[in-house]
Amino acid sequence: MVSEGNKVGNVAKKKKVSKKTKKSWRKHIDTKDVDSFLDDKRLEERLGKPFAERHDDELFQIDTEANANYELKEVSSGKKSQKPVKCFEILELRSAVPDPITKRNRVRTPEERKHPARKRIEADRRARGILKAKEIEAQKNRILAEQKKAASRPKRGEFNNDLWEEPETAENVLGPDSEWLTPTTKFHVLKNTGNLKKKMPDNFLTKPSETPAVQIPHPGISYNPTYGDHQNLLQEVANKEIELIKEEKHLHRVTSKMFSRITETERENTWMKEMSQGLPTKVEMEIKQENESDNEYRAINPPAKNVKKTLKQRRKMKEAQKEQLQRKGKLTEKKKVSDLYRMKFLAQELEARDKKLARLRAKREKIKAIKVKEPKQLGKRKFEPLSQEFNLGYELKGNIRGIKPEGNILEDRFKSLQMRNIVEPTIRNRIKKAKVKRYERKSHKMGWEPQGY
Repeated sequence: MVSEGNKVGNVAKKKKVSKKTKKSWRKHIDTKDVDSFLDDKRLEERLGKPFAERHDDELFQIDTEANANYELKEVSSGKKSQKPVKCFEILELRSAVPDPITKRNRVRTPEERKHPARKRIEADRRARGILKAKEIEAQKNRILAEQKKAASRPKRGEFNNDLWEEPETAENVLGPDSEWLTPTTKFHVLKNTGNLKKKMPDNFLTKPSETPAVQIPHPGISYNPTYGDHQNLLQEVANKEIELIKEEKHLHRVTSKMFSRITETERENTWMKEMSQGLPTKVEMEIKQENESDNEYRAINPPAKNVKKTLKQRRKMKEAQKEQLQRKGKLTEKKKVSDLYRMKFLAQELEARDKKLARLRAKREKIKAIKVKEPKQLGKRKFEPLSQEFNLGYELKGNIRGIKPEGNILEDRFKSLQMRNIVEPTIRNRIKKAKVKRYERKSHKMGWEPQGY
């Protein structure tokens, strides 16, 4: 026999936990029964009352008359069209949950708010042909709109419109006064009158660059080039390298090499001298102390004497100004006379100036024609071409199987897109991931991890 104490001991006792905080309350309570009850309740609300509470006439239907010759009737197409569309079924009310607000206030339309006596008076007037001004205007507008629509609608087989005629512009539609209108006003009028024609941009079908998609490579890149082509290719590569070395030397000369090396003592002396700029020296301090020892008061800025000019000084000053103006006028007249004798030389100067301007204009046109073929700067980075591919003399084998491959086809095509202004030149941005400090919570530590983990 099993004692009563053993029975009690076999039953697992419920562990007592604190439910003081919200976190511990949510963690340790069991709400499955409440959730299942609420789910059943919602299901009953959707389907209606429970079947146990419904009457028999709501659940069953008793047929009192038998109809043996019952035939299914085909629904006509007219009745099918009266049924609601399948896609609107989700908008219909499918739940049996009753509306919590039984009485709802509905805003009545202006026609419903009218008094019955007013409705009767208006119907009587309308029967006698007495209409309001806005109703008469509406009828006229309706008739005009129907006439315009009927006139603009072409009949079957008639082709009155010329598809190749000049498009209607703002001047044709708005008249000669359209030049004084702003572009915004023209766009508004043409858009609302239905005369706005969309114009295709001029450069819609033009290529973004004149550079061909596939350029002819240098003949020295061939797997079996001639001696002259291969030497020309190596000479081009060498010239580019020499230019890069010169540029690097120039940068080193104007940056690092520009500053001379000095000792630590000289640097300290220079720093002390620069920091003491503007401060009084030892001699100045002694002179200041001697001056302060004297009891005599001396003003820093003594008062200026206001000496008035005499009449003679004023007369002399006016005469000097008059003589200066006369001398200046004589020089101007003399220059005019000399310019008459310089007409021949002025014509030569103008001709030389025109030649110089024409030469500069031709130079600009030449530079412009060269820049058209060069890649444009579409972003903040400039286009950087790939380095020239080449093989040295001992690497040439004479056949495709033994030659050493150079370059990358995918990179070459990508650079071609950048050079033809189709793709913006960019570089690969490497995102540096932040170093996240990992630590273990004190409540999750097992005891065998190192302390610094």
